[in-house]
Amino acid sequence: MTEDGPAADAPARLPLAAIVHAGEAGIDGLISEIARDLRAAGYRVGGVAQSNVEVPGECRCDMSLEELTSGRVIPISQDLGSESDGCRLDPAALATMVGLVDASLERGLDILVLNKFGKQEADGRGLRDTIARAVGAGIPVLVALNAALLPAWAEFSGGEGVTLRPDRAEIDNWLTASLSGKA
Repeated sequence: MTEDGPAADAPARLPLAAIVHAGEAGIDGLISEIARDLRAAGYRVGGVAQSNVEVPGECRCDMSLEELTSGRVIPISQDLGSESDGCRLDPAALATMVGLVDASLERGLDILVLNKFGKQEADGRGLRDTIARAVGAGIPVLVALNAALLPAWAEFSGGEGVTLRPDRAEIDNWLTASLSGKA
């Protein structure tokens, strides 16, 4: 970058895209569907997909992450009691998942698909370093992003990350352009 903007010979964009949503319940299913379709097309897909299980009598659900390369599922919710309103994310479980995703990245991937660039990543934790390593290695990264975290996303990506609507045609166009020649 120059002080006036991107250098003339700079690449157009990083291989980094966020599906921006406003907390839609279907975003986890969309991420899982995209990962499943990419694997079926022959791509080496790494990352995580989230699933939520409703708990009878509770207003919150139990959350689990599936590591997309191995299929390993890890619960990431802590039981803090029914009166708690604190964050229920289990940091040890998240750290385990980060280790699994990092290992898959080291073995080689065509694309990294993540259930979110969330508060952990916005604060410099979670999968933030993994995303940076993948992008640095030229591996496309697709994440879900709650619109409330757009400023953190812009800071992280240096304004070079693409934002997409949760529209499958728009996402597929980005995937096609980002993955050309990888399958």
